[in-house]
Amino acid sequence: MAITDTIPAVPVYTITIASSGAAMVDGVEVTAPGTDHQAARLAVLAEVRIKAAMYGRPVRATVKDVDGTSLPLVVDVDGTTTALAHPHPVPAADARAAAPAGPHAVGTLTEAAWRAVSTPETAHTPETADLLTEAAEQLAAAGADRTETLRAIRNAHTIWHHSRDEDPETARELAPRLLDLLQDSHPRRTADIIEWLTS
Repeated sequence: MAITDTIPAVPVYTITIASSGAAMVDGVEVTAPGTDHQAARLAVLAEVRIKAAMYGRPVRATVKDVDGTSLPLVVDVDGTTTALAHPHPVPAADARAAAPAGPHAVGTLTEAAWRAVSTPETAHTPETADLLTEAAEQLAAAGADRTETLRAIRNAHTIWHHSRDEDPETARELAPRLLDLLQDSHPRRTADIIEWLTS
C-alpha cells in the first residue's frame, strides 16, 4: 500500500498559476500578475503547506497549468511536495473533511509556526504572519494554555507589522482576524493595526 493511500480523499486544493504570474489556491489569489513563475509556485505551495499544518497531516492538491494539464500532488506539513503518477481518488458521496481542531492538529500547526519564525528566510514574511494568526486562532479555539496563545498572538502581530508594507493586501486581510484575537487586551498593538488601516 502506497503512503498516499492513507491520506484522506478530501480536501483537494486546486492550484492555478497563470502565465502572468498570478497564482491562486481554490480561486483565492496568492500572488499578483507580474510575479516570477518560480516565486508564484513557491507561494502557492507555502499556502497549501499552511493548510496541511491546520489538519496536522499531508493534504492533496492539483496544479492546473495554463496549457490545460493538471498534476496531482501531496503537500506535507514540512513543505515536502510529492507528485503523484495517478489522479486523486474520487471521494465517497458522504465524505467530509475533518475540522482541524484536534490537539494533534493544533500542536502541529503551532510547531510549524515556530519553525517558520525561527527560520531567517521566512521569519518576517506575510505567509508566516498568516500561519501565526491561524495558529493563534486554533490555540484560542482549542482553549490552549493562555500564555502560549498570547505568545502566538504577539508574534503574529509583530510579523504582520514587519511584513505589511511588503504585502498590504494580505495585511488588510489579516488585520480583522488579529483585532479579534487581541480583543483590546493589547491596546498598543490594537492601536497599531487600527492606525495602519485608517492611514
